[in-house]
Amino acid sequence: MSFKALAFCAMAAALILALGSTTAVAQDNIFALGYYSNAHTTGAPDSALRLVNDGYVSDSSPAGDLCASIYVFDSKEELSECCSCKVTPNGILSLSVNTNLTNNPLTPEILKRGVIKVVSSSPTSGVCDARNVSPQIGIRGWLTHVQKGTGTAFSQTEEELLDSSFGSSEQTDLAEDCTVLMEIGSGHGSCSCTDSGQ
Repeated sequence: MSFKALAFCAMAAALILALGSTTAVAQDNIFALGYYSNAHTTGAPDSALRLVNDGYVSDSSPAGDLCASIYVFDSKEELSECCSCKVTPNGILSLSVNTNLTNNPLTPEILKRGVIKVVSSSPTSGVCDARNVSPQIGIRGWLTHVQKGTGTAFSQTEEELLDSSFGSSEQTDLAEDCTVLMEIGSGHGSCSCTDSGQ
C-alpha cells in the first residue's frame, strides 16, 4: 500500500471517529421539543403529546413528582400558550394538541402548525409554574404528527421529542414570555393540563 493510500485511510478513520464523537455528546435530558402540524384542520385527526415521569428522582409521590413545563409556539415563532403540568412518578399524561395545547392562544388566530417545547422541572413548594422552572431530569415525551396525504387523506406518525441543550438564555426567555402571556392574556394564552385520555 502506498504512503498516499495509507495517509488517506488514516484521515478517513480520524474523520469517522470525529463524527461519531459529536453525535455521542451527552444531552441534558431536561429540554425537549417537537412540532405540530395540521391542527384544527377539517378532516384531520387530532395529535397527542404524551409525557411520562421516568421515576428518576423517586418512585413515590409527592417526592418524585415532576413538572412538564410546556411552551407552544405558532408558525411565526411567537409563544401562544404555556402551562406546567404535574406528572407523578411512572405516570403518563396525554394532552390533545387541538384541545389542550392550541385551543386558547393569546390572539384569536387558529394555530395550525408550530413548535412545542417541554422543560422537565421540579415543583416549587408542590406547585408547577411555567413562569418559574427549576430544571430536573425525568420527563420524557412523544408527539404524534398529522401528515397531509393525497386528496383529503391524512396520516399520523409519532416520534420521541428531540432532546436539546437547555441554556440559561432559553430558560430566561421562556419564563419571561410566559409571564407576559399570563399577565396580559386575561385567561388566554394558558394551555390545559387535563389528561385527554389519548
